[in-house]
Order: sequence, then C-alpha cells, then structure tokens
Amino acid sequence: MANPVSIEQLKKDFADFLKQKMYRNTQERFLVLEHIASLDRHFSADELYFHIHSTGARISRATIYSTLDLLTKCGILTKHRFQSESAHFELSARKPNHDHLICVECGHIIEFNVDTLHAIEQDVCNQFEFKPMKHSLQIFGVCKDINTCEYNK
Repeated sequence: MANPVSIEQLKKDFADFLKQKMYRNTQERFLVLEHIASLDRHFSADELYFHIHSTGARISRATIYSTLDLLTKCGILTKHRFQSESAHFELSARKPNHDHLICVECGHIIEFNVDTLHAIEQDVCNQFEFKPMKHSLQIFGVCKDINTCEYNK
C-alpha cells in the first residue's frame, strides 16, 4: 500500500532545498511538483511533459528536466534506470524501501517489499561494517503469459 503524500510538505521541503542551495524558487518548478504528486506510478520525463501539457499548462521540456534533477537531488524523487533508455521517477515518500520486478517484454513494473531482503541487507552491511542508507533491487524477467498480458502493447 502506498503512503499518503502531503503536497504541502513536499512543497516546503523543496522550497527549503532551493533556498539552501540558492536556486530560484519559481512557480513552474512547483507546478511540476504538483503534477508529479498527482501521479501514482513510475513516469519518464516525456510522460510527465505530455501529462502536464494535457492539462493545458505550458512548461518547457528543459524546465521539466531541470526540475526532475533538482527533485532527485533533494530526495523528493527517486530516479530509476530500468531497461529502457530513459530514466523513470517516483516519489520517494510514497513507497519507501521497495524493489521492482520489470517485464522485459511489456515493460510492466511490479513493486514489492519483502522483509527477508531487508534482513539480508542488514546482515551484509554488518559483516562489512557498512551503514546502509538505501538500496535498489531490480529483477528483470517476463510476465507469466506474455501473450495474454494486459500490459503488453
């Protein structure tokens, strides 16, 4: 189950980051953040661009790309490189500490969280006297029946 995300808290965190790093605080950046918060899935920069433009808002691709970069730097977004050439993003707070199964045929992404993986992470880090901050596990495979898969386009 995804965690509820407070857009007000995201805006505050982003504003604090922008101020601390001395970036400009623009309406366009916060509009991008609002649109991201409305998505409940992984997305690419181009998907976000088309989503924003479908609402009638006009924000340049350059602004979207630079805002995604800033949101990733401040920890609001997590950036993933699945099998495609373009990066995918998701809100970090929505589903922290989870992993992914990615179908190499249809591109469907299944998110999962298994306690035994976290125990393995802790054991390995203890063994090497390493302090874990986060991890990312991606398992690539194919859906059970690719011919009837609802995500196969």
